[in-house]
Amino acid sequence: MNAREPETLIPAAVETLPINFAILDDEGTILYTNRAWQEFGKANDIDIRPDTIGTNYLTITRQAETETAQTAAAGLSEILTGGRELFEFEYPCHSPDNQRWFLMRAASFTDGEQRYVAVAHFDITDRYTYQRRLEESNERLQQFASVASHDLQEPLRMVTSYLQLLESRYSDELDEDAKEFIEFAVDGAERMEAMIDGLLTYSRVETQGKPFDSVNLEAVLDDVLTDLDIRLDETGAKITAEPLPTVSGDASQLRQLFQNLMENALQYSGEQEPRVAISATRDEEEWIVSVSDEGIGIDQEDADRVFKVFQRLHSHEEYEGTGIGLALCKRIVERHGGEIWIDSNPDDGSTFSFTLPAADT
Repeated sequence: MNAREPETLIPAAVETLPINFAILDDEGTILYTNRAWQEFGKANDIDIRPDTIGTNYLTITRQAETETAQTAAAGLSEILTGGRELFEFEYPCHSPDNQRWFLMRAASFTDGEQRYVAVAHFDITDRYTYQRRLEESNERLQQFASVASHDLQEPLRMVTSYLQLLESRYSDELDEDAKEFIEFAVDGAERMEAMIDGLLTYSRVETQGKPFDSVNLEAVLDDVLTDLDIRLDETGAKITAEPLPTVSGDASQLRQLFQNLMENALQYSGEQEPRVAISATRDEEEWIVSVSDEGIGIDQEDADRVFKVFQRLHSHEEYEGTGIGLALCKRIVERHGGEIWIDSNPDDGSTFSFTLPAADT
């Protein structure tokens, strides 16, 4: 059996695709519609029917006089006049008994010197419904996080205040054990409040993040080092940084990312003065940024664990912290479409590396 040339299979393949597809000439006249387009027209009793081949799609669209139709007509006009090569938008196509959502895509192409436009309508109802449900779920989660944060923090603040008041007012009557118990209770309440704040920030990475813009990472690092100035002096930390790039991202979140990684490097420096180095290398359309320290390091088997919420490798008595900082870093990097990982060995320092999209892509 002889195989057919691919070119001879294209018409048959287009006919069987479950996508409403048409070809227009450079004036918008309908030259071809596939079976899905024709069947959709019949089933929905719309104006574009098999016998409309030879009529002007742009004229038909404008006659609908709806906002959706006018958007489609405007975009298609730009394609036909050469103002743009590709146009797409989502729109509803509802009937009393059926609610559907479609994605329209129009793109120009040439055959020799003749210019044409391909128009396709994809049924995205399932995807659209899933996205709406996900957005509603995220909104409910955000509302819950905000309410829970407030409702949990208020009693914690009250507990802390009354314990501190008790210690202040009755200090002369309390023995050393009682004072120590109060200190433990206050410390526990304050740590719980910090954990709640951390969880709230973690939950808001997606829902309250700002639109991406060009972000100069050197300026971000300068701001972070200014905030950490006192701690850097106290610890005798030495920070070195290579030239850092401009990336596409949320400046406030990237500042949080750098601050968490810098604080982590200072926290786990061990007995020696902290040494931290920041560098960046270009990898096609993204930058790989690395923050390296000479601290206590971790076992490589725990490399994934450190990025999970509340997954601490050390007790609170050994090292302070909420167990959310690195998990927040991971969530921020993922929102930017990147990855974060750690290369480390015990007593041999750690290098946290992450990818961010370049600003010029």
